[in-house]
Amino acid sequence: MTTYAGAAVLLIGDGRQFDTAANLAKDSSGTWQGTLTFHDQTLVPVLLNVRDGHVLVDGRPGEFIRPDTSDWTFNGGSPFVIRILGSGEAPF
Repeated sequence: MTTYAGAAVLLIGDGRQFDTAANLAKDSSGTWQGTLTFHDQTLVPVLLNVRDGHVLVDGRPGEFIRPDTSDWTFNGGSPFVIRILGSGEAPF
């Protein structure tokens, strides 16, 4: 299993970009998944219903889907975390 934990950029369909902390893992078959963590609470309304996009790790893009938009966690001052599933080549 290969993992990546560090800085990344989320790209959504309308072209906007958001800095995030990624915690990603890829198994031996190449399937990858993980979480994106956002510390800017003002982004919650923008990102709440994101269903797909691209995540950039060191400039390398990875396409993903987010099959469950109810998966997020948010508790007052805590970070906003979403789970993603890779749908192509991993960006790490």
